[in-house]
This record gives sequence, structure tokens and C-alpha cells, in this order.
Amino acid sequence: MAIEGNSFGSKSIIVLPLLLGVFFFVGFTQLSSRKENLSEIETYSEVKTKNPRINFSALLAAEQFSQNLRDTVYTADDFWLELRIDQQMLYVHYRDGRIVKYPVSTGNPHLSKSVESRPGLYAIFLKEEVHLSSQFNDARMNYYMPYNMGIGFHGLQGTGYYGHLGVRPSSHGCIRMRNVDVKALFHQCKIGTLVLSHKGRSARVVAFAPEGFKNEADYTKEDYMNMLAHNLSSIVEGKYFVNPPKRFIIDGTVIPRIGINVSSTDNIPKRQTLPFAIVNLEVLADKLNRRYSSFPNFEDGTKNGFAEKFLTDGKDTNSARGTADLLVTEELIKKYVHNSVGILPYFPPNR
Repeated sequence: MAIEGNSFGSKSIIVLPLLLGVFFFVGFTQLSSRKENLSEIETYSEVKTKNPRINFSALLAAEQFSQNLRDTVYTADDFWLELRIDQQMLYVHYRDGRIVKYPVSTGNPHLSKSVESRPGLYAIFLKEEVHLSSQFNDARMNYYMPYNMGIGFHGLQGTGYYGHLGVRPSSHGCIRMRNVDVKALFHQCKIGTLVLSHKGRSARVVAFAPEGFKNEADYTKEDYMNMLAHNLSSIVEGKYFVNPPKRFIIDGTVIPRIGINVSSTDNIPKRQTLPFAIVNLEVLADKLNRRYSSFPNFEDGTKNGFAEKFLTDGKDTNSARGTADLLVTEELIKKYVHNSVGILPYFPPNR
């Protein structure tokens, strides 16, 4: 009996410490789990009580992006012409990346019966190897290509005017070029070739349409005017992100002879309207297991104080999916399409 008692005692000495170890281990893990739950509660409480965080770096990027916005007009041709009035230079942009430049001399408004060459988006609408000016006593104009009413590219007899090319305006309004240069250009251009004339601050630019890109429909002239008005107004009025521009290939033959308004980069706001959705987290307690759950509640940012902070105007406008969806009025077309500076006076000949 003594031996059996000692055996039982020795077993108790081994089992009891194991039971105590298991008990303390289970209690420690429960305490840790409770702390985790409490940390979750504190985290959700923090989200609930604090204001939503604003990504100022994203807003800054949007501001920089807005400053570089331009209305891009796409062409399917292999080249287009850029007349830089401020540089007295004509650039021919080719689809393969080449750029050829020619010195020119534009209109000098200080001469008698003369006008300054005007900014605008134009297209060549006539080609004549020899044209006799009806305003300037049948002056011979070689390789004449008008794009803005009677204003066009041409050469003159002789070479005396070559000294002004690329230096200063010296014509009565047309774009004078060397005869050899304008002859080469004459044989390349066609009716409808785009001419972007500006002084370095055009809000519209021309780019080549990507390979394979086609218009969504066979647009009418009215459709083109609507899309041009919509695209420029969305940028100038700060609604580029709200009313995305319509992407299309322009048909140069529909551009009026007075041209299309290109506005100025000075009219583009520094920041565009940004549409935002504000997320509120509602924290609901589950009393059965002390755990908290969060449910995102998406609210329209225009219905609260964030609308003003994030420059949203609270208006719901359809994106430009087709010409039927464009919110274009007659006033909008007059403001962003009609080129008032393209209208030129007529000077009768001295006879």
C-alpha cells in the first residue's frame, strides 16, 4: 500500500503543473484576443470620429494636369500646318514625326489697307498656281493657297521680300514664302489641309489620330460644330473631368473660311472641377461577441460641405458619348466655335 501511495503522489506532482500551465496559457490567449478586439474598436472609433483624409498630392497632380490641358483636334491626314505668328515661322508636322519649317512673313497691320494675320483653326479651301490679287491691283501671287477668307500662303515675283521672311511681318495680311518653299508645299497640300495659326498660347492643338481609329458615326457639319464647342467649353469652363471631351477626327472641309476659335491658354482655369464621392464608415457593435463591424456608406460629395472644398458644382451632367448627349447651345457654339478674329475687311483696288 505504501508503494501504491507513493506512485499516486508522484503522478500528482507531474500532472498538476501541466494543468496550471494549460490554464495560464488559455487565459493569456483570451486576454490577447480581447486586446485585439479593443484595438479594432479603437481603430473603428478613430475612423468614425476623424474627418476623411484628403490626398493633397493627388489634388496637386490634378492642378498640374489642368494647367497642361488643351483641346486636341485629331486629323487622319499625313501632315498638318502650324503657323506661328509670333515666330514668323511655318511648321509642317508629318505623321512619321518629321517637322519641316519654313520662314514666312505675316500681315503687318500698320501698312495701308492691311490686316494682321489672325489666330484660329483653319483649312485650305482653294489652290491656284497663279492668282491675281483683286484688292492690290492684280499683284501676281504664286502658288496661292487661301485658308482664312482671302488670306493664304503664296510667293511673289522677285526675291526682294526674302529679307523679311522669318524676321518680321511685312505683308498686307497674307503669308509670304520663298517661291521654292511655297511651290513644294503647294504640291503636298490638298483642299481641307488643317492650318493652326496662333501666337504660342492656343488652347486648341492638332494631333494625328491613332492608327485604326475611326469616328463613331458619319458626322454632319452641325455635329462637328457641336463637338468642337463642347470640347473647348469643357476645358475653359473647368469641367474637363465632369464633361469629358468627345474624341473625333475632324474633316477639314467643314471648317468655315473664317476659321474656328482656338481661344487662349490664359482662359484655362488653374484647376478643373473634380467629382468626388465621400465615404462614411458606420460602426455597429455586435454585443454577442464584442466585435465591431463597419459598413461603407457612399454619399454624393455634392450634398455636403465637401462639394465646395473639392471644387465640385453639384451638377450631374452626362458624359460625351455621342452628339445627342452633348449639352450644346447656340450661345455655346457662338462663344467657342465662331472665330470673330477671322472676319476680315475688304479693301477695294486702287483704280
